[in-house]
Amino acid sequence: MVRDPSALHGARPRPAEDDPSETTGTERMLGEVGAPIGRAHRKQVHRDPWPDFAAFDPAPWPLPQRRRAAIQWAGRARNEHGSVQQFGQLTQVLASAQVELSLLGCLARMITDEVRHAELCARMALTLWPEGTAAEPQAFRWPRPRPPWADPPGAQQERDPEQRLAWAASAILTACCLGETLSRPMLDALVVVTTEPCAEAVCRQILRDEHLHATFGFEALGVLLPRLSAESRARLQTQLASDLAGFQRSVCGGIDIAEVAACSMVIERDEPNLGVLSDRQYAVIFYSCLETEIFPRLRELGLDPDAAWAARGRGKG
Repeated sequence: MVRDPSALHGARPRPAEDDPSETTGTERMLGEVGAPIGRAHRKQVHRDPWPDFAAFDPAPWPLPQRRRAAIQWAGRARNEHGSVQQFGQLTQVLASAQVELSLLGCLARMITDEVRHAELCARMALTLWPEGTAAEPQAFRWPRPRPPWADPPGAQQERDPEQRLAWAASAILTACCLGETLSRPMLDALVVVTTEPCAEAVCRQILRDEHLHATFGFEALGVLLPRLSAESRARLQTQLASDLAGFQRSVCGGIDIAEVAACSMVIERDEPNLGVLSDRQYAVIFYSCLETEIFPRLRELGLDPDAAWAARGRGKG
């Protein structure tokens, strides 16, 4: 189902791809649209203690380090903004399938959280490297978000709620059970390694929301699975192999599990850090999260993550 896992939570932030038809910048994401709407937005989205971006002092930080961190933060902003679109689409499909309001309420909360996260990441990127918008505007592009999966059922299938539920379960497996669950230990690690106060405050703000985000997918999938046909559940198992392959490629940067299985890595505060993780840290977090969090929860739901992991290289991934 996944077209591009790099657009999902849990994926490593990456530079925007070059597309001359999309020239808008990350700074436009933060544009003002009028005082009344701005006040309502801040009341709904901002939360104490809101990071003091104006207090950031660039002087102690070499330009290459600020640039590298800003590019990662801009990539996170794009991923967070993409999550707004993804959860909005998921909400629409589940509402049309007439699921319980409690599911829609959790999704509404998660959409608000993703708006908050997108703003935090975009402001952090521009705070770290404000001159970058002129020196290297490509790094701050804000392309139109594209769903990382197939379109939901169309008008011809509106009378069959099972098809909408199956589509929603597929999206939840990818975006929530995998993507959102992976993002939590990554934020845990960022809180540890980040030494600059403003960047650390941003990480802590986002981390506050990740417990709900990391558990929602498994709880929601547990509600939907009994309502699906055996054929739809079998497709989820097949999809899981493809999803795992896609996330492994996106997160691990070519580092195989054998390269980190025999080594121990303690993630701790060390060198000055503006909110970045190393390639090896991303890989260790990915494999550890699969083993300790994701696979056990998937087994509880009746899926077979071990078989999916073994099969991930045999499909298109």
